[in-house]
This record gives sequence, structure tokens and C-alpha cells, in this order.
Amino acid sequence: MKILNRFIILFVLMATMFSCEEAELDSEFESGLTFEKPVGVVNEEMVNTYDVLKSYAGELKIGANASLADLSDENMGKLVRTNFTQVTPLAGLNSSAILSDDGTYDFSVINNYINEATNKELSVYGDAIVSNLNQNASYLNSFGASITYSTPLFPNFVDQSVIADGTFTDWTVNGDISIEEYMGEQSVKLENDASVVSREDTSLQSPVYSVDEGAEFELTFYILSDQVGEGRVIFDGLNNNEPEMDWTEVDSTSTTFTTEIGWNKIQFQTTDFDDSGEFSFKIELGYTPNVTYFLNIEGLSLINLNGKVENPEEIFVEAEDGILGSEWQINSDADASGGMYVLANSAENYLTPNNPGSEPYYINYTINAVKAGTYTCWVRGLGPTASDDSFFLSVNGSPFTYGYWPLSSGGWKWTNIGTYNLTAGENNFAASIRENGFQIDRFYFTLTSNTPSGVGSPAISQSEVRLDVSEDVKKNAVQRVLKEYITNVYDELGDKVDAWTVVKEPFEETGSIAVSGDAEEETSYYWADFLGEDYIPFAFSTVREKAPESTKLFLSETNLDINSNERDAVINLLKANDDIDGVAVGLELNTESDFNLVENMFDELAATGKLIYVTDLKIVISENTQEAYVQQSALYERLVSSYKSNVPSEQQYGISLAEPVDNTAGLWDSGYNRKLPYAGFAIGLGAEE
Repeated sequence: MKILNRFIILFVLMATMFSCEEAELDSEFESGLTFEKPVGVVNEEMVNTYDVLKSYAGELKIGANASLADLSDENMGKLVRTNFTQVTPLAGLNSSAILSDDGTYDFSVINNYINEATNKELSVYGDAIVSNLNQNASYLNSFGASITYSTPLFPNFVDQSVIADGTFTDWTVNGDISIEEYMGEQSVKLENDASVVSREDTSLQSPVYSVDEGAEFELTFYILSDQVGEGRVIFDGLNNNEPEMDWTEVDSTSTTFTTEIGWNKIQFQTTDFDDSGEFSFKIELGYTPNVTYFLNIEGLSLINLNGKVENPEEIFVEAEDGILGSEWQINSDADASGGMYVLANSAENYLTPNNPGSEPYYINYTINAVKAGTYTCWVRGLGPTASDDSFFLSVNGSPFTYGYWPLSSGGWKWTNIGTYNLTAGENNFAASIRENGFQIDRFYFTLTSNTPSGVGSPAISQSEVRLDVSEDVKKNAVQRVLKEYITNVYDELGDKVDAWTVVKEPFEETGSIAVSGDAEEETSYYWADFLGEDYIPFAFSTVREKAPESTKLFLSETNLDINSNERDAVINLLKANDDIDGVAVGLELNTESDFNLVENMFDELAATGKLIYVTDLKIVISENTQEAYVQQSALYERLVSSYKSNVPSEQQYGISLAEPVDNTAGLWDSGYNRKLPYAGFAIGLGAEE
């Protein structure tokens, strides 16, 4: 209160002086001897008598948030250079700015920032290494993720039944290998213990397969690894039986492949057959000890891409082989193909072509076409009445259209519902409910003029398979990518930055660890979703292993003045973890803020014995008047004075401003002129009044 009274008295005295002298000044003005100065001008002249901020700071870091554009700007760059000792980048250290979708790192922006700051003799505060926000979430979510694949349209040479029953007839098996379910899918479990020393110690050798003239073989399998592993596939029957390949589509070739933690798709295509007319393959996984693999049995396939699938110009699809929304159901009928069909079981009709309904009303299909072209689509369906004899269809994202069926008196009927363009390879189509009660048995896409009859020709049953991961594997995968990210960031920037926020704002308002909840943003990735609260000590220990003792490592959090739950959580963590040097406290205050709570926060945090860094500091006023500036100046002085008096000197790291140049919160206005709050901040640091 004394601080505020002092600024109010100063303001009142100046205003009174000008009021009492008004008549005299008017007469003097007429004589040309003097001019009246507005109160704001007098304040500005007074504020400009103070030296630059850093001259009052001693060992204390005086910082500011600043972008690369700010540092490069002539006026802003000079202001920051002359007043501050440290800057914090606004976005250059965000994961989304460093880590690309393909997993490559780009440090050019932050390195340019550091170079610009260094040229201005400013240190850089690293905010932050690990955060839940501003993440490349699409890349991070790929680690330890579930995957979905379609079984091949072509005949599979691999007899999966002799693998699934554990007999491995005609296969040669080495190592600790068994058949187990993994997350609901039958799999070959291959365990490498500590004694594994050779790639052949854990291996699967296939039977011999015949090679037709003009064949192109494609080998595919899906393998889960609980740790990072290594493997390779060698062959008999090729001109080069140990080829270098891009096995996992990483745009580089090698004789072996790396298995990341989680599911990995391994695929190989070849026409490089020798003259033997025979072919076999051997999967070798004995490179890395203490790794367990699961090879999905249904996903192991060897197909001839140039082979025949009935007629390459025809595609039959069973209706029940799609991914059904909840408003569809599968029923039995001896007259249906394969004895099964799907029924539109919704309570409503959807008669508008442009609004076929939401996901529960869809059936989604994936098919593979050997040839590209315009296909005629036939559907074998059944409409019991005139009110339930149609459905919508969309192919490769085309607008939904519909067709009508003859009534059920004649049983199942084939109906031509139009032509659609298919590309060679994978295509997608969707059925959606138009009228409830309609029944679908089968789809037929053809480049021919054939009219199907009966149930149509037998088709290879193609299905989609989802491979999930267990919680422990997901945790291993996420922990590995977290360590990899921290390592890459610190290896690049560690010798250029001597203080870091290692973990940024990890707590909820309740004091519990922050998780994504139901409303996850595209740029958010909550590490605690997968690692729990353990990600915090893990992150600090990973950085501390690399960082010298002189590098200070901070935990950051906001609202610690007004939220005791978060404050207690931070204090407990500071006390429990020796790798954490201090807390970076984000403070956004206004003229209504209770500064007694701020002082209490400083006392409680100081009791931990850790460093305290006030970051993102702003005290906001609602209007830009001289009266408001007086109050704002007093509050800045009180805040800085409280920090210096309540926090022992050896625990004072510094104070950093969120918006040093800002008409409502800054110490300078948008024209880079000092405002009255500059004086309050400087006095708080130790300047004479």
C-alpha cells in the first residue's frame, strides 16, 4: 500500500502544480515565456531519468519473451539488447517447429534465433523441451499405435493353418517359438533371451513354393516388437538371395530391417527369380537379445501379383466383409452367398442423397483392383416392400447415389446401380442406409458386360484386420520416442542454452497430472496418457545425464499464486526430485489480483530450497490512463520487491516479461516509449526513487 500511495502522491502533486499555475502560465504563454507540460510528459521525462533495466539487476536474470522477428527488428532488437540479459523464444522450441511428420529434425529456426540473440549478447532460455502442447501429434501418435491391414485379394501360398495349429508342417523353426494370442489375434511368439548371439538363433524357414513364368511375388508380414530389434529375410530361388531392400518404407535400403517398438509392416516384392522354378524365404530375428516378437499369422502372406484372381476384370465382395456401423446387422440365410447377408436395422429412413447418415449407418469396404477402369457395380439385394428397397453407395469418395430393387416376391435379385472409376490397387467404397429393412448379400464390380446370376462366382474373402498393442508395449514405445526427442534436442542445443524448462505445465487445476481427456487437440500430445506421472522424472533424468551441473533445469507451471492444488503438486515434486533445480512460475496478474497470495506463493516455493524464476510476467490494466499507469507501476514495484525480499538471494534466478512492449501490460508502449510502470519495475530491482 505504501508503494501505491507514493505513486499516487507523486501523480497528485504534479497535477496540482499544473492546476495552480494555470492562470500564471496562460499569461506567461501570452508573453511567450513558457509552455504548460501535460502530466504524461512530466511522467515520461521522470521515467527516462532511469538507467536501463539490467543495470539494476546484479546477478539476477532479466528476461523477455521475444520472437526472431523481434530480435531482428531495429527498434525492438535494440530495446531488448540494452535492457535485458536473457530472451525466451516464442515458438522456435516447440516440437511442432522442430519435428517433421516423417520424424526428421529441423533446428534451423531455433539456431537462427540463438545466433541472433548471441550477437546481441543475450542468453537464451530453453522453453521448453517437453510439453503437452504445440506437438507434432500425428507423428507421435504413430508410435505404439494400432494398425489395420486388408488381407490380400490374391491367393495366399502360405498355409496359415499349419502355423496356427503349432505343427509348422514343412517349416523349419529355430529358437524359443510358440503360438499365442496377442491382443485377440493368433500370433507366432518369438522370444530372444540374453543368450541369443546369432541371427539364426531365432528364425522361421518357409516351405518351397513353385514359381510360374512371369510371376511377381510379394511377401508381407506384420511383426510386433516389445523393444527395438533387428531382423532380415533371406531367400532361396533368387539371383540375389540377400538383397538390400526398403523393407519398412523408410526411403533407405539395407540387408536388414529395424523393428520399432509396436507393430511393423515388412514387405518385399521381386521378379528376380533364378532358373530353378522354386522359391522359399527365411525370417531371421536373432540379432538382438532380450526382445520378444509377435508375428501375426493372418497377416503372413506370399502372393503372385501377376497371378489370376478368378477374372482380373471382376471383383466380388461379400456384404458382411465390410466394417459395419452399429445400425447394420449380419443375419443368416441359406440362399445368401456364404449363408450370410447384412440388414439395414435402423429405426429411421434417410431419403436425402446428400445426407446419407453418420458413421453408425455406414458399411466401409476396401477392395483391390488389378486393373484401373470404369467398373459396373451390381448388388445382390432384397427389398421386402416398397418402403425398404434402396440404399446409398459411394465409391472412392464419390457422392452417394442409390438404386431401387424389385420386390421380394422373387427373392434375392442382382441390380445394376451404376458405373464407378477404380484405380489399380486399393479402392474404398461405402454403403449407407437409405431405407431401413433393406438387405444386401453381395457386391460385384466388373469391367465386362457380364450379368451375374445366382450368387455369382466364388470370391476370395477379403477382410480388414486390426492389430492392437498392449499397454506395456505402448508405454515402451512412447518412452523411447520421448527419450529420442530429448536426446536430439539436447545434443543439438545443449551447449548453446544453459537453462531449460524441461517439463512445461504438467498439472491439472486439481493438482493431478494432466491428461488429454475427451477433447484432444490436433497439436496436443499428453505424455501422461501413456506414461503416467513417470514421464516427469524420466524427462529430467534424461536431460540431467547429459547436462552439466551449471545448466539449470526447471519445471514450469502457472496459477501457483491462486491454485493451492497445483502449488502443492509442484512443491512435492521439487522436494522429491534432485534433478530439478527450480520452478519457473508463470504469472499473469491485474489490478484486482491479491498480491498477498503472490507473496505467500514465494514463501512456500522458497521453502523447497530450489531456484525460483518468474516467467511470462504481465500485470494488465483495463485502460491506458495516467491513473492506471500509476497503479500498474506500483504493482510492478511490489511484485519485484516481494520476489527479492521473500525469496533468498541464492534462490533468485530471475524475472522475465511476457510482453515488454504492450500498451496495457508492458513497460514500453507500442512506440517503444517507456511507460510509468518502467519506473516501478526499476525501483523494485533497486533503482533509487
